Amino acid sequence: MSGSTPPPAGDSSPEPDADPPGVPSVKLREIAATALISGGVTALFAALTDSVRALGPGLVLLVCALIGLALAALLTMGGFARRLRRWLEPVGAAVVRRRTGGRSVPGGGERPPRRRHRRLERFAARLSTGYLGVLLGAAVVTVPWGVVQGGTWLSHRIWPPDCDRPLELRVVTAPENMTVLRESIARFTREKLVNGCAPYAISVGVAPSIDELTYAFGDNWYRDDARQEGDEPFRRLYGPRADAWVATSTGEAELVANDVGPGGAALDIGPSVASDRLVIGMISGRAEKVRKELPPGPPNSHSLRVLWEVIRSKFAMPVNYPQPELSTAGLVVVFDLLPLSSAVGWEQRDLVAESVSSLLCRVRIASRENDDEELDQSPALVVPLHSLREYNDGRFNDPHCPEGAPSGKTKLQAFLSPGLSRLDYPFVTIGWPNERNAERDAALRLLRGWLVAHPLFNAGPGQETAMRDPRELRIARGRFLALLPRVDAEIALDVSGSMAEPPRSLLTQLRETFPGIKPLITPRDDFTLSSFSTVRGESLVRRLHPAVGRAQFDSLTRMVAGTKAEGSDAPISDMIMNLNGRSGAPGRALVVVTDGGVFNDEPTGASIGATLARAPNVSALYVLALGDNGCDRSPPREGKYRECVEAGPDMQQALRHVISSLRGKDRP
Repeated sequence: MSGSTPPPAGDSSPEPDADPPGVPSVKLREIAATALISGGVTALFAALTDSVRALGPGLVLLVCALIGLALAALLTMGGFARRLRRWLEPVGAAVVRRRTGGRSVPGGGERPPRRRHRRLERFAARLSTGYLGVLLGAAVVTVPWGVVQGGTWLSHRIWPPDCDRPLELRVVTAPENMTVLRESIARFTREKLVNGCAPYAISVGVAPSIDELTYAFGDNWYRDDARQEGDEPFRRLYGPRADAWVATSTGEAELVANDVGPGGAALDIGPSVASDRLVIGMISGRAEKVRKELPPGPPNSHSLRVLWEVIRSKFAMPVNYPQPELSTAGLVVVFDLLPLSSAVGWEQRDLVAESVSSLLCRVRIASRENDDEELDQSPALVVPLHSLREYNDGRFNDPHCPEGAPSGKTKLQAFLSPGLSRLDYPFVTIGWPNERNAERDAALRLLRGWLVAHPLFNAGPGQETAMRDPRELRIARGRFLALLPRVDAEIALDVSGSMAEPPRSLLTQLRETFPGIKPLITPRDDFTLSSFSTVRGESLVRRLHPAVGRAQFDSLTRMVAGTKAEGSDAPISDMIMNLNGRSGAPGRALVVVTDGGVFNDEPTGASIGATLARAPNVSALYVLALGDNGCDRSPPREGKYRECVEAGPDMQQALRHVISSLRGKDRP
């Protein structure tokens, strides 16, 4: 017999639940409607974002709303509306079920919905219809726009357009801000492409020190006259002339603006494009030990004095920061530390660096070369928080530093304190005299607004700390220069023929970089200048310039610029004894600038150390080795022979290092 077999008699087991007729299709329609809505939102979100950036949020939203409402009205008319309502019935039913829940009746099944439930179901269906209409409206706007943009992108890849020459702009900032500023400006340039062409070509350069900026803004971006060489028919600039400056703080910008004389550039100090604060950083192992010694309290809430006493008194840890003469971040650090000088004494710095980046680079090199025991003696640093984070990520800006991020044990941990200053990084527009350019001004306003909306970095939440105004920075600079130990030194230039050999004369490089040490010179310093070489078999030492301090340093710089090569290498020992007889009062340091060849010309049996021992008027010897020879042939450094510094590719930094080393361990 065909057909289903009835269950055997006496079998009282319940039949398996069967879906009521129509439920599978209802479920499928509900799933399909949900997938349509969520998938549409996901797919169009990126296109909407791009179109908002390109066309502006107001225009895009207005067009989407108008087209969407029109489509929603059309969707509710005629036979299509009935089919759409049937399609969306599962959505309304789902809303009702979630709103009221299913309630059974005594006879089984569910109680018929009341009138308000039916109204809710109809409202949900209409709402879903309207939502789909608005979604379709957004699609009408963004999909064609996306197709056009995609076609344009593809055509530009196949047939690159002929672009007009972009407007060239130059922005300068401190070295530690270079990496993130370049990345941000690259994003700005990409977003402003027009048909594949960049309307702006924006370069980023290093800003000079405060003193050099003041001079440059007052003299049309020209360098100090002392940097001229002979009868050059042109004046030297501080690189390409800047259009804008991202200063480290508003106080720095105001200090420079106040010191620029009449007729100089007009500095429009705008809003901040970043926010940061100074922190004390140290490697992880030392940081954990310091934290254990701190008194109880919330993290990052300890006063600077408490931190200082633990770091200096309990651990005798050197504390390093950039040179205040060259770095505004270092100058702000000095002001923060001034109240501590009478109580705990100035720290003994063992690393001298001209910028935050070069300081971090020195720490990076030292951490790679030192073993665990030496790492336990590593110093603390006072640097901006964003620089410390970039150091840990291996992204900080210094071309001479090893690539890659430090390992876990050599990463730096930060100690925040309300006693350390905040930095606000204003965007300063530079207006050069008699050079108004509406296109340039408009582009700088556009860039400034974009950087304000997309900050370079942010210090994040935390206790509010103070910013330093121009008066405080001026006080810090004066106090710091007064605390610097006085330098009394003779600079002896090797002027043998090898110093001027092509293709790149070392004397020429020295002429170009020597003026860079002026910011490190104080009014109390004394420098004299001599040259030495062997001429016709006789060692000659020539006194080129008498003692000068900061005020007359330009004249010494001009003398260096006018130095000519003559003769061959002369033994350093001859030069030491010659200068010893001229030095007068004992205690003068001697700085020898050479290519290293002089180390090969010492008489048999003589040594630099023995000669120094017989020269009471020479207190210490420092050698700056230029070129490829370096310090390889130098005798061991002992006694009065303190240091041999290889210039490497950055001669100016090496010169500054030597001048800072002359101040010895007493440097604040």
